[in-house]
Amino acid sequence: MSISLSRYALDQFIKCPFCFYTQRKLGLKPPAMIPLTLALATDALLKNEFDAVRASGASHPLWKQYGINVAAFQHTELDLWRNNKKGIRVRHESTGVEIFGSVDDVWLNLDTEELHVVDYKSTSKKEAPSLDGKFGAGYKRQMDVYQWLFRQSGFKVGSVGYFLYINGIKQKKFYENGLDGVMHFDTTLIPYESTDSWIEKTISDAVSCINSSAIPNSGEDCDNCRYFVDRTRIVEA
Repeated sequence: MSISLSRYALDQFIKCPFCFYTQRKLGLKPPAMIPLTLALATDALLKNEFDAVRASGASHPLWKQYGINVAAFQHTELDLWRNNKKGIRVRHESTGVEIFGSVDDVWLNLDTEELHVVDYKSTSKKEAPSLDGKFGAGYKRQMDVYQWLFRQSGFKVGSVGYFLYINGIKQKKFYENGLDGVMHFDTTLIPYESTDSWIEKTISDAVSCINSSAIPNSGEDCDNCRYFVDRTRIVEA
């Protein structure tokens, strides 16, 4: 059986082997998530912004603000790497499975000629965005896998990846000029020192899980499993 695992699948395996197994091996899909349409819109705007810089070869004020000497990386397969159904793909040598993931952007370090993977995040909260909290560990693993994929594809990749956070401001006026609504955002660029030391073992463990006939246990913090168990208790009470 030919197996392809996305970076999301690896993260799912870490968080809940049961959901990973029942979806990937038994075809049981989890409840659908509500599409994050506003986040998709900000992603598209950011890609347009940096693609314009990429085409012109110019610099961007954001890079100057954060003191990084980079350029928007140009490559013929960039659109492929960004495609959610295609992405950047490599064959894992020891298991033979295909690992893939889709990135938002890639910047070239002009001092070291290394690549930095960039991931866009959108939120709206009072405090400054960070990689702490409920989703931070998953975001870090996401970046780890992206950096690993580029290294495995033969690119020279720096240890630092960047999260470009767009934080919606709720305090300003929405209708500033007639009925043309404007939502203001703060921008935070968060560097993350990536590590891929966990990836090889995780891939091997995930493949062993899929090939096993035994259904694994649920993850301790899996919301889907917790809801199912709690609901079953109520119905059976």
